[in-house]
Amino acid sequence: MTLTDAQIDRYSRQIIVPHIGGRGQERLLAARILLAGDARDIEAPLAYLVGAGVGSISVKAAVSIEKIGAMRELNPDVIVTDELKAPIDLALLIVGSEATRIVAKEIANDRGVRSFVIPRLDAPGTIAIIPDTHGPQIVEAQFGTRSEAADFIAMLATVEAFKLIAGYAENPSLTTIEFDGYATRVRVHP
Repeated sequence: MTLTDAQIDRYSRQIIVPHIGGRGQERLLAARILLAGDARDIEAPLAYLVGAGVGSISVKAAVSIEKIGAMRELNPDVIVTDELKAPIDLALLIVGSEATRIVAKEIANDRGVRSFVIPRLDAPGTIAIIPDTHGPQIVEAQFGTRSEAADFIAMLATVEAFKLIAGYAENPSLTTIEFDGYATRVRVHP
């Protein structure tokens, strides 16, 4: 896929970012993402992914048809649907409640998904970045008390999903990021 002049203009702020460039933007435009979570937790990530030019986004949440329509109008390069379109390059599973944890666990067991970014919005907040189908264990424990930093964690996870799809890192590793108040711990797993 070659970027058009209009796409180069639209995505120029991303294209100039080191390690993204035109090739990363082409990957974004060709990507298929599944975005799942509570409606309130996926609104901002959905807008970010649409604005970034992620090609096809399947939404699994109780999001209104009007909201999906508004996202379609935001960027003509992006398809937003409430239907699951396989295969999925990446599942961004925002775990903001016990109900979404159960849904995320079901999706995490789907072998048709290539990689995952799973933020847990309980305390301590955690983001798992899973570049291939290792089998995400982060959705096993029951959901606890919602973190005060839940919105921040969801958006940071969205940025991590963007980086994974765009090919920001040459050899991405299984990584967890944990937020406990003002402390942050990053662990890269072998």
